[in-house]
Amino acid sequence: MRVLVAGVEPGARALPADLAERVRGADLLAGARRHLALVPGFGGELLPFEEHRVSDVAARVAAEPGNRAAILASGDPGFFGVAALVLRRVPAEEVEIVPAVSSMQLAFARAREPWSDARFVSLHGRPLENLAPVLGARRIGVFTDAGNSPARIAGFLEDAGWDDYEMVVAEDLGLDSERVRRGPVAGFRDWTGSDLNVVLLLREGPDPRPLGPGLPDGAFAHDRGLITKREVRAVALGLLGLPAEGVLWDVGAGSGSVAVEAGLLRPGLRVFAVEKTAEGVGHIRANRRAFRLANLTPVAGEAPDALRDLPDPDRVFVGGSGGHLREVLDAAWARLRPGGAVVVAAVLLETLAEVLGWARGQGLEPEVTEVRASRSRPVAGRHRLAPENPVFLVRLGG
Repeated sequence: MRVLVAGVEPGARALPADLAERVRGADLLAGARRHLALVPGFGGELLPFEEHRVSDVAARVAAEPGNRAAILASGDPGFFGVAALVLRRVPAEEVEIVPAVSSMQLAFARAREPWSDARFVSLHGRPLENLAPVLGARRIGVFTDAGNSPARIAGFLEDAGWDDYEMVVAEDLGLDSERVRRGPVAGFRDWTGSDLNVVLLLREGPDPRPLGPGLPDGAFAHDRGLITKREVRAVALGLLGLPAEGVLWDVGAGSGSVAVEAGLLRPGLRVFAVEKTAEGVGHIRANRRAFRLANLTPVAGEAPDALRDLPDPDRVFVGGSGGHLREVLDAAWARLRPGGAVVVAAVLLETLAEVLGWARGQGLEPEVTEVRASRSRPVAGRHRLAPENPVFLVRLGG
């Protein structure tokens, strides 16, 4: 094979003899310095990962089909490793992958925990928020880096209400300095140790979070009456057609009830709840923790100015605009990603007219849904239906 991608066991002091012989036959050898040191006297070109980005190494290998290359990587190169980058650039028939025991396997073994039902995520060079979609699983394996350390992960978990996880931090696996520490999340807020570590998150029982759409209004922290009612919320979420991944803006979020339900339904979605009042932002933060939503970010400020630094949205829900509806719609529509949609809630007829007028000016065909709901009320031992205020939902785009 032209390209050999070989795994190195944690703490390895030498490569297996047959593998070392094959590596020495390459024209180019890439890997972390600690792995390159396992091939002393290599006669070809060395590319340490500390000096060359892995993606650049893969591109170089692809661009030189006449050269044989060997790449050394930790554990199993196909498990959140370099193999994926190589296979994107080099035909699969030219690549051989030789796996070794991974640090994740070894960490679960050291913790004496089975891992057949575990979920996995790599935070190596990736945002800490990538942890959000797997939270709630009984067992999670996390590949870390110097920035996304066990201490930072512990803080992230506590802030999002997941402090009932037990953490296992396995450092320097296979080395004389190996250390495995285990305990509650709070105990790792001030962690210090080796950057060569993996983290396990363990908990008992199923994911405790409820799932809507249309969770009871009383489940949310909110000011009396200032919440998108459950019936409207359920229809709005359906009209939004939330993608599995991407970005949602909830503008004029109030208590954040729409943002919360969106985050629960789509754990891989990044949700930004924009609210101008201090009371509302406080409710959003309380609901974020109560519903354990690591993928929900409260944004204190008034739209459209507060939208400026947010990532471009795939979906936008406008629950309130503070008198700046046209400006909010202009900002949202200008930055909406292809295939995206905006849903506006209108209680007043004047608001509905303003949305429809804006849509006509953009040459858009709006979809209008009126939500009328009634709830039962006890009356002298019996029940009657009491109507809620009607709400118009206007969908644009998509």
